[in-house]
Amino acid sequence: MSKLSGQDALFLNVDRPHAASHCTMIYIYDQSTVEGQRLGFREIVRHISDRLDVSPVFKRKIIQVPFSLGYPYWVEDDLFDIDFHVRHFALPKPGDWRQFCIQVSRIHARSMDLARAPWEMYVIEGLDNIEGIPKGSFAILTKTHHAAMDGAAAAELTWALHDLAGAQGKPVAVVDNKPAASSPPRWGMLDTVSRMFTDNISASARMALPLARVLPKLTVASLRKVACSVLGSEGGAPRTRFNSNVVSGRVWDSVTLDLAVVKQIKSLVPGATVNDAVLAMVGGAMRRYLIAKDELPEKSLMTLAPVNTRQGNESVAAGNTVSMLTFPLRTDIEDPVARLQALQAATSQSKAIQNAVGASDLTNLQKFAPPATLGLAGRLATLMGMGGKGPVVLHNCMVTNVPGPNVPLYMLGAKLVYWCGVGPLVDGLSLIWNPTSYCEKMFISLTSSPNVVPDPDFLAQCLKDSYEEMKAVATQAAQTETPKTPKARRVARKSASPTVDKDQAL
Repeated sequence: MSKLSGQDALFLNVDRPHAASHCTMIYIYDQSTVEGQRLGFREIVRHISDRLDVSPVFKRKIIQVPFSLGYPYWVEDDLFDIDFHVRHFALPKPGDWRQFCIQVSRIHARSMDLARAPWEMYVIEGLDNIEGIPKGSFAILTKTHHAAMDGAAAAELTWALHDLAGAQGKPVAVVDNKPAASSPPRWGMLDTVSRMFTDNISASARMALPLARVLPKLTVASLRKVACSVLGSEGGAPRTRFNSNVVSGRVWDSVTLDLAVVKQIKSLVPGATVNDAVLAMVGGAMRRYLIAKDELPEKSLMTLAPVNTRQGNESVAAGNTVSMLTFPLRTDIEDPVARLQALQAATSQSKAIQNAVGASDLTNLQKFAPPATLGLAGRLATLMGMGGKGPVVLHNCMVTNVPGPNVPLYMLGAKLVYWCGVGPLVDGLSLIWNPTSYCEKMFISLTSSPNVVPDPDFLAQCLKDSYEEMKAVATQAAQTETPKTPKARRVARKSASPTVDKDQAL
């Protein structure tokens, strides 16, 4: 039995029936690489069952303390049944992209049963008529509550469920030790009161060290910079349709881009990163979309961006270790290069502020916050719409990047050809962009509510148009550059484990 951290518990406190805090990862596999057969559902279930020991998340459930006055606890799920968690679907003919998007949206919209281990997997067959996806491919959707893991942990578990070299490959283990079995606790009134008291007192003590580290750095000048970074020079973000309340349904779509072209785009501005290029493209897409709706505000839209703050060998197999940065998307700038230039300057300043204050210390303040405070914070966050319904709008969307491996992954010999995500929404924060990268491709998905974005395919097209515009500028710039003397190419041995392009990390 172990406690959730304060940051993990906060995701439980913001849960609402129409807006649950779970994330979904989408994997699509090409079966033509499977030797002499097509994979069956039971074979996939057995494979998943064999890999569950890579993380304790898969076989444990959450026990909550009444009124959120104590930290929730992880305990062994005594009713664990793999067939409850892994389910089977098939797209109706013709099995096209629009049908797949609708199925993804419906699956993600459903709340999970938190009386069981907080994850579900869906095997979806019949992907026979999707451009760029081989006929006969199948998808796996992995839905996990955000209290169990963040994006970085989900990415590591993705690697652990796959092989590096097809059917003969070896699994990449993320967690070496298996979770110790424990019996569900018996919650008596005395135990409950004792845990509430202990958690709130001990949490206050554990906050002392990160608070002592942060406070000396919060000078008047740094506070002014933080305020300007969060609120912008004109007092926050503009109020838009993306700050509306959400309904219980979801819409989802995705765009596939060439990662080499995205890197070419970021090279338009010295010092810019792949993330800067992605933010510039997203800003261009939202600018196009709002212009078409005659709703583009004069002020720039703002985005939240989660940042992984794990240090050294800190485990990523479960839980959340993230901090948040706020960036302007510069939707007020029409020229794509000028937008990228402005974004590069803004992200550099925000990261400098975060580093100066101490990102890990800021994360620890959330992790060790007293549970009673977290419960109140969760209720206030949902009441105020995470910045969308309060007196000041802090942001209009979220962009959360999960860099992936640059070597092919396989499951039972089937090659992974697509990897993307679906994000959780709350009232007031009704649009999330999920960029992921894998094998020289970048996949950018969007998740929203049908009352906010009734036409997700049009918003996806706006992103394509923004990408093509920046691609044209980058191509022209490359053609006009002075030719350089070619250097001898070095033949590098491929790594034995999946690696991530560091240039994609915030």
